[in-house]
Parts: sequence; C-alpha cells; structure tokens
Amino acid sequence: MTVPDLFCAEALQHPYPLLEQLRGIGDVHYLPDQQVYVVLGFDAIRTVLADPQTYSSNLVAVLSAVSGSATVSVVEAGGGVDVLATADPPAHTAQRALVMSRFSPRAVAETTELIDAAVAPAVAGLVASGGGDWMATVAHRVPVQVIGELIGLPRADHQRLAAWSDAAIDLVSGVASPERAGQAALAVLEFAQYLGERLDQARPGVDAGVLGSVAAAVASGTLTRDQGAILLVQLVTAGAESTASLLGTAVRLLADDQQLQAAVRAEPDRIGALVEEAVRIESPFRGHFRVTTAPTRLAGVRLEPGARLMLMWGASNRDPRIFDHPDRVDLDRGQPKLHHSFGRGIHFCLGAHLARKETTQAVRALLTATATVSLRRPEPAYVPSLIVRRLAHLNLSLTPA
Repeated sequence: MTVPDLFCAEALQHPYPLLEQLRGIGDVHYLPDQQVYVVLGFDAIRTVLADPQTYSSNLVAVLSAVSGSATVSVVEAGGGVDVLATADPPAHTAQRALVMSRFSPRAVAETTELIDAAVAPAVAGLVASGGGDWMATVAHRVPVQVIGELIGLPRADHQRLAAWSDAAIDLVSGVASPERAGQAALAVLEFAQYLGERLDQARPGVDAGVLGSVAAAVASGTLTRDQGAILLVQLVTAGAESTASLLGTAVRLLADDQQLQAAVRAEPDRIGALVEEAVRIESPFRGHFRVTTAPTRLAGVRLEPGARLMLMWGASNRDPRIFDHPDRVDLDRGQPKLHHSFGRGIHFCLGAHLARKETTQAVRALLTATATVSLRRPEPAYVPSLIVRRLAHLNLSLTPA
C-alpha cells in the first residue's frame, strides 16, 4: 500500500486521523522515502521499550525535509552519541544514576515553593491583562526558570537558556531552513560551551544542584567534560520542551471545554487526572528513534540489523485496543499513567515527575486566580516540527476571580 504523507503541513497540525488510519492496517510501517519504520501500536512500542539490547537508543538521527522539496528523510548526525537519551547500558545506567535522585518524586515534592515562585508572577500578569498568550507568558518561561534553578545555573542566564533550548529544538525540527538550521547549530554549540564553562567553574562536592553532581563526575573521570556538557544540554532542552508542551495542552483542554473546566474547578484534586490525560492525548514529543542491533520481528514485520525505527508516542497513546474512547478526556480513566509520553523502562523520562508538578501548580494557580478561562483568536496552532508537538501560541481570555 502507499503510505500517506505523515509529514506534510496538514498532518503535522492534525496527525491523528492519518495515524489512526495506518494503525488500523498494521502496527509497523516502512516509509521508503524516509528509510524508517514507524511503530504505531501500543503493544509493539511496549515490546521495543522492554528490549533495549535489540532496540538501541544509540542513534543520533533526525527527520529532515530535503531543501527545495516536500521529501522528508532520516539524517544521521555523525553517529551515536553515548550520552543519556542516546546512550545504552552500561553508560546510560551510570549517567542516569548521577542525576536521578535530583528528579525523584521525593525531590520534586520539595520544589513546590520554587515552582510557585516562578508561576505566580507569570499568571498574575496574564490575569491582570485580561488574558494573552499563555505559551509566551507562562509555558515558555516557567520550565526554564525551574530547571535552571535545579541545575544550579545563575538566574541572570535563564533568558539565554530559553533561547538556546529553542535553538536545539529548531535544529532537530526537520523543517528549519538551511539558514535557520545553521544559526541553530551555532547556538547549540554556544550552549554546550557555556555549560562546559559552568562545569569548569563548579566546585565538585560543594556546589548544590545537578551542576555539582555532574562536575564531580567529570572531575572523577566518570564523564568527559564534553559528555557532561551534552548531558546538561539534554536536561535543559528536554525539560523545558516537554513541560512547555504539557502546560499548553492542559490549559487548552480547559479553555476549549467549559464543562471540563467546571468539573476541575469544582474538584481541584482532579487537576492531576487532567494533567495525565493532557500528556496522553498530546505527547510533547511525536516520537523517538531506535535502531536494531540484531535480526528480529516486530508485529509480524521482519527487521534487519541497522533498521531505524520511529516510535510514534501519539499513535500508541490513542490505541483503542488499550484506551476506551481514546480521543476524549476522561478524568476517571483507569490506569491513567499507562501511556508512553514519558517513555517506559530504562529511558523513562527523568523529568516526568517535575513536568507533572509544574503543570499541576500552574493550572491550580490559573484556576484560583480566574472565574473563567476561554480561547481567544487566533486559533491555537502547533509549531512546525517533525519531532515535537507543542503549541506555538495559546491566546486566552481571562475573567479574574
């Protein structure tokens, strides 16, 4: 069969009808133009995530639109980089252990004051103005401030962190013009150099935060300086991006459905359920890559060593064989954390608990400060990207409480 174009502009804005159509035919499809297998079914993706030996993460590749055409292909960027998200055991295990305690449920529970200090002025300003762009005012600002504090980076640098994080996302978006891609690459290099300098200046074992832990690992030889800087780039970028997306989705759902909003206002303890449904319905990342290390079969499809897979989180999260009425928000959904938006297994998102916490606190602050939240024109639209799924803007009309 001819596989429909999953990467055209319309599909990037409204991907789910096509993904549902494809998943109804089969859980794994090969895209010859892109030379990549897309994995759509929940069980097929769970199989991949449960077997990191056969399905390696040690691949640096992005989907990229070929200049001057509508063709999208997979571009490998110099081979695998053995750092955290693109590392396999034992390197991944050791690197994750360095920072895992900083993002544990217990550690995140202690960030309430930090998060509220970032959320409160942003929400108050938006409410005082009668509304505005939630993404620009809150969703883009709060996550960078919080992750910057947790890593141990100067507050004066938080605005630069946001710009660098945006550049990193643009670099892997697959739709950036050659000029923008070049600018983004230079910005990411500058970002890594900055973080390397911060590692040089850190006092291992003395400085608090993630920076001190990573600096100690560099000093002991567990990580090279470059690996330490790349690890921090990943933490800042992934943390800011995933939380910004989740902040946007959760508030859009409320603004777009007054009945849902009323239910959550009446029972604020259900904000957590809303957040979980938001991250299931709109995964912050469209998918992640894997590469096979041995011959195998997945959902009946033969895969040779070196086959490149893109795990489509959004498709698996709406698999009707797993989720009843998957396109609807259900605050009473059983097993609400069954989705794949934060991954599963050894690569489960380090910042998942933090993203949930930030979104919960921000939604709570917004609902407390307002009587009504509704959408305002222009209509919400998503950033053009083959990798991330985040609202470019979310214009709200707010009535103060």
